[in-house]
Amino acid sequence: MIDHDDHRRIRIRRRMAFDRETRRWQEETHRMRLAVAACCLGMVLAMLMAFAGPAGRALAREESSGCRSLMDWPVAEPAVIAEFEGPPQPWMSGHRGIDLTAPVGTILLAPADGTITFTGTVAGKAVVSLRTGASTLTFEPADTDLGIGAAVRRGQPFAVAAEGSDHCDGRCVHWGVRRGATDYIDPRSQVTDRRIALKPIRSPS
Repeated sequence: MIDHDDHRRIRIRRRMAFDRETRRWQEETHRMRLAVAACCLGMVLAMLMAFAGPAGRALAREESSGCRSLMDWPVAEPAVIAEFEGPPQPWMSGHRGIDLTAPVGTILLAPADGTITFTGTVAGKAVVSLRTGASTLTFEPADTDLGIGAAVRRGQPFAVAAEGSDHCDGRCVHWGVRRGATDYIDPRSQVTDRRIALKPIRSPS
């Protein structure tokens, strides 16, 4: 026989399930609205390209790429378990990247177009580095069958998570982003969509 407390627990569970579904629906609705907005923007940019001449076409190409993040996450289902903590000075200690949940064997995807610049062992850990534009992306522990100089495209599998992490062995991969020799930046800043801003069309002088 179900007593009053059991009924109360059932109602609470049902309410929690309803709230989860409501949030999921709201998120899906938000994504759909963003998709519609992106589609409308694409139509506007297509019109610019059709009627604004060479300057307009160049501007449209520039702005159409502005709604996409600079990079993609290197794992299919990103879950950050340790955040970026940049050092106060380049030579001081800190967490120069983020740790993502990635059991051994997890496929790593190239966050951006680039070139493999390093594969090997550093301080007992397998490391793979990818050069893209002005940035060097480092993944550890990670293994790859690709050689140095191999070109990879955004979203292409290029390595797998390996064993040998010094703080989450077998459970995560560390992703670092460096500009120059010592300027480490938060990888999260690279996977955030950039603001779209249409600028006035300027005729070529």
